[in-house]
Amino acid sequence: MDLTVTDPRATSIVIPAAIREVFLPAMRSDQRRLATAVRLQRLDLIQQMLHRIRGALMIVSAYHLVDTAWVIEDAITKGAAPETCLEFTGRFLAMLDSALLGLETTERQRSDACSPLPSA
Repeated sequence: MDLTVTDPRATSIVIPAAIREVFLPAMRSDQRRLATAVRLQRLDLIQQMLHRIRGALMIVSAYHLVDTAWVIEDAITKGAAPETCLEFTGRFLAMLDSALLGLETTERQRSDACSPLPSA
């Protein structure tokens, strides 16, 4: 399994306006649930959460993250060493966090640009 990211744009996410308010909180919740599954070393839960996250990422065309999640899901299904699956899921979590941080920054900038100026 190769989870090396050579292109920083590979983890960027662009959210359609129609789902913007729902996507980020849902992804952060799923990210926390996946991190908990990793701490508990529950490959079955990791696989379920990766599948759920992958579906959401497909909606926003984050294909590099989708492909990475699928590789880990597939490895779990095929019985890869648990240590390897846990390690790569940890790397995936870091990639997802980076993408979500970028999205949060973009959302803050968009929100700041739309805010009225304070009165003097």
